[in-house]
Amino acid sequence: MSMWFIGLRSAVKPREEWNVTLDDHLSWMKRQHEAGKIVMSGPTPDRKLGIYLIRAESREEAEGIAGSDPYTAAGFCTFELIEWELHQVMGAGPFSMAEIKVQGR
Repeated sequence: MSMWFIGLRSAVKPREEWNVTLDDHLSWMKRQHEAGKIVMSGPTPDRKLGIYLIRAESREEAEGIAGSDPYTAAGFCTFELIEWELHQVMGAGPFSMAEIKVQGR
């Protein structure tokens, strides 16, 4: 049975230090979408966080998916995973941090 997670990606190093290209990241994202592992993605309205709706069989699998993001794998970003309920997933759309904190925790 699939579990759902909101993956919140946040930078831990200044963007000017990143040497992973946007093309690398978008290629990874496309593969995850095609595999059905990430079913929604986008930035928060303030563009400070990347948000991914991850479908996985376990928290460990979700951590592996999140950790394979080239930005994260290179050490430029970290992920926080929040378990998400199926009824919340069905209405998934643009998220604000307040909605995530209220609904996801």
